[in-house]
Amino acid sequence: MHHIVGVQTVKPPAEPQPAPPDEWLAELPLSGGATVRFRHLRPDDESFIADAAKTASRETLLHRFFSPIRRVPPELLHQLLAINRDRETCVLGVVASSESTRIVCGARYVRLAQPATAEIALTVHDDFQRRGLGTFMVRLLARLARAEGLRWFEAEVMASNERMLHVFRKVAAGGFTAHWTGDNYHLVLDVRAIVRENSGTSIISPPGRSCSGDPDCS
Repeated sequence: MHHIVGVQTVKPPAEPQPAPPDEWLAELPLSGGATVRFRHLRPDDESFIADAAKTASRETLLHRFFSPIRRVPPELLHQLLAINRDRETCVLGVVASSESTRIVCGARYVRLAQPATAEIALTVHDDFQRRGLGTFMVRLLARLARAEGLRWFEAEVMASNERMLHVFRKVAAGGFTAHWTGDNYHLVLDVRAIVRENSGTSIISPPGRSCSGDPDCS
């Protein structure tokens, strides 16, 4: 016999509070009508990052975390949310409608011990890959990093992650080196070269900008 000792009402996770107008860093209209808007990570993003991870492919999670995980463990999720703004920056891409809000991509950099150097990492949900978001986020982070006095980005990229290698090579064409470590590629990117190579690109993208038909969109 089962004894019911109590009933607890579980409320669904609340939608993140709308960002104030001055919090949005950039936006990118996509083909099909959706617009991805970018802002800094917030504590109330936890459930939405967890949802994005649950629906991401094994390959996407492998390329981001370098481990064949199927979901992001709570302790790792808490680490991702524990941002020390004195040494790291995390930017998220948000797609919102009247029915729902989704976090579809994210990028961060963390200052390293070397002067003016930070490690960079980014990921794009499978539903939004090959639409220019990776390229856009690297450009956005480069501008934020240069404003903070950073000179170099470093990144570890798996050999199987050809799309990400292409993104970094493209945005830092004038300042890109790659070294095979035996397991992954260790990349060094010149932040000033990224900004210089993309000086004609507005981070607050003009309406109607689309990646449809653009082979460089990644």
